[in-house]
Amino acid sequence: MKSTVLHPPVALAEHSRFVQRVRRRYAAELALLPAGLPDRALIDALIDALLATGRPLPAALRVARHLVLERLAVLDVEQRCPMADVTAAMTHLAEITLDRALAAARAELDEIHGAPQDEAGREIAFWVVGMGKLGARELNVSSDIDLIYVYDDDGQTQGPRPITAHEYFALLAKRLYALIGDVTDDGQVFRVDLALRPNGNSGPPAVSLAMLEEYFLVQGREWERFAWLKSRVVAPLSAASDPRTRGLRDLVSPFVYRRYLDYGVFEGLRQLHGKIRSEAKARCAGRPERANDVKLSRGGIREIEFIVQLMQVVRGGQFPEIRTRSTVKALQHLAARGLMKLETAEQLQAAYVLLRQVEHRIQFLDDQQTHCLPQEDADLRWIAASLGLVCDRNSCQLLERLDEVREFVAAEFDALLHGAPQAAAAGGP
Repeated sequence: MKSTVLHPPVALAEHSRFVQRVRRRYAAELALLPAGLPDRALIDALIDALLATGRPLPAALRVARHLVLERLAVLDVEQRCPMADVTAAMTHLAEITLDRALAAARAELDEIHGAPQDEAGREIAFWVVGMGKLGARELNVSSDIDLIYVYDDDGQTQGPRPITAHEYFALLAKRLYALIGDVTDDGQVFRVDLALRPNGNSGPPAVSLAMLEEYFLVQGREWERFAWLKSRVVAPLSAASDPRTRGLRDLVSPFVYRRYLDYGVFEGLRQLHGKIRSEAKARCAGRPERANDVKLSRGGIREIEFIVQLMQVVRGGQFPEIRTRSTVKALQHLAARGLMKLETAEQLQAAYVLLRQVEHRIQFLDDQQTHCLPQEDADLRWIAASLGLVCDRNSCQLLERLDEVREFVAAEFDALLHGAPQAAAAGGP
């Protein structure tokens, strides 16, 4: 008797409720985005095209986001676009929209107050620092963006209504939030989170370089080193060629990476992990469906990131070649340097890619910032089919694969975090 071979059905982007909404509401605008993977140039041109239709900048930025996400859903689900290409496109979207919003906000403030200048009469540089997945160029499709605002020096504006640089940049932070984070009839561009800034939500919205340096020296906590490891100036785009930007990098690097073997970070990561686990349990209280979270549950995305960042923070002072923001690249560098077994690095990389792909499919369904597997069987079958897997009433290859992957990740994480600190030093002097 011949065995039955299960073939997954074809998964189409139109299963996504979000894609359906975009196609209904913005049918006339879909053609404004040329074919292919959206990069910085295409997204920039798209915003210009939307502005040319008479839309104000806030609306143009929001509609551009919808069109880019609809395109990525098609590329990801129907054409199996590599995960790295999807996250790169989302990062480009964040960079371009932040750059546009920053330019508009500064122009508006400069007209009222003038540009802020230091004692030598030079315009003060301002940086939007992207943290987390934005800093690492690994942004997911329905992500918020973690930002910190830093300015180069103190000073004052020289316009008709002069104010201090500190006041100016506080106003700039508010205008940036309105342009990017406010929810309008067209939605929002990105949810903006400023909680990682010095002193968290009780701190000023923007800090000077001197304030940041003092904070690192006096108050910087171990867990903040993990956050700043992925930090990167994402706007203005011109900052990449500004030599002053190096001053910020030179300040952050010694805070994150110590010259000596640094096992004190283990306790900091234990505390951070415990806090995240507690928050995840609180969210799941009375809502068991939230327990199947591919990011925060045991063996999820966050634990892979913690494994990598712990190895980097402990050994990065000795081995500069492992200093990279990208999780995938860091795994490759750790294996190349002999700080992690090659087989382990390859398995963690495969697990990371799979979990991120599932995360994207979950978020494409309704454009919600969630990482929990859907409860509807049709949605679960769609996610499975988009990955070449089958889910039916008898078994679900997707769930079986996820269980296998997360057990491996959890075992590696527990061995590293709860074992002897020397585990992080294995393979090197």
